[in-house]
Amino acid sequence: MVSPSDSAVVEARSAPRTTAGRSLAVIGLTIPLMLLIDYAVSYATVVALFGGLPFVLIAAILVAFAVLAGGIALLSTAFTGRPAILGGVVAAGVLTCAGAFGLVHGILGPLALQTDALLHVAVCALAALTLGIFLGPMPLRVAGAVSAAALVAVLALVPTPTETAAVDRANAEADRSAEVKASWMRSGKFPLVTDLAGWSNVEVRATGTDAATWVRSDTGSVARIIIQWNAVEPDPLAPCNFIGGPGREWDRGPDQLPSWCVRTGDQWSRSDGTAVYSYDAGTGTTMWIMAFGGYDAERVGGSNAATAEDIAALIPSLHPMSREDAERYLLPTFDGIDSPEVQTPDL
Repeated sequence: MVSPSDSAVVEARSAPRTTAGRSLAVIGLTIPLMLLIDYAVSYATVVALFGGLPFVLIAAILVAFAVLAGGIALLSTAFTGRPAILGGVVAAGVLTCAGAFGLVHGILGPLALQTDALLHVAVCALAALTLGIFLGPMPLRVAGAVSAAALVAVLALVPTPTETAAVDRANAEADRSAEVKASWMRSGKFPLVTDLAGWSNVEVRATGTDAATWVRSDTGSVARIIIQWNAVEPDPLAPCNFIGGPGREWDRGPDQLPSWCVRTGDQWSRSDGTAVYSYDAGTGTTMWIMAFGGYDAERVGGSNAATAEDIAALIPSLHPMSREDAERYLLPTFDGIDSPEVQTPDL
């Protein structure tokens, strides 16, 4: 007969031996087991993707799930005396779901290709820690729950290739924009402005096919100045098109200047003096100034077109905008040929 004391000894030997140390041993050994399973499934993924064999991947996932859950149960039995079957199934399921999510969204590359190795280790470690929920004691149960949440956070926060590419494109665009702005500032090729008494530079466009400035007098007269840098010598007839306007038709033959367009050397002007176009071969620039009335004048706060006398007085007063003013008014919105018009009421 077995005495009560012998029975107690047998029960003690067969009782679960759950301690924090034993549970940690199970978790610690589960991590390399998960990495091994991860590698095997990753290899099967490569074979399936490049070999057009989706059934290989499906079979590998099912076998890997069963092997991992069984392996965890064996480890748990050896160290704690309990198989922790539910914990093994849950941990295997967590790793499977995390791996599938990472693969589909491009977050985790196949481990067999030796990509994202550290991220694979982190995912396996967090998945293994979820066993703490089932193994105990209480601190490990809490740690297991936290690791499950952390795993979700890791997969949610790691950027996908699409997101990474978008960030790279944005950074490249920002770098390009910064270089374009810096190059423009170094060039000093800014719009022309006037410092003629009684006139203001009320609207400026940094560049584009041209750099333009709208000027307005204190009496409401309006004109626009355009400068083109690095220009080629114009066709002898072309400037007349630039300074033309309503009521100024090409009233002569195709090889002759119209009656209202007068050329003097490298300068073309309307016969009434309300528009002038000039080409400077020394600097390789073209400039033209035109009077504007009606809506164009009202749009910039004026009321009437500049007169021939206004145009004649403005031309010698024109000079490139200062670097300080270009940086203040134009640099913030500078975008090469797409630069917008900028209001400069106090310039």
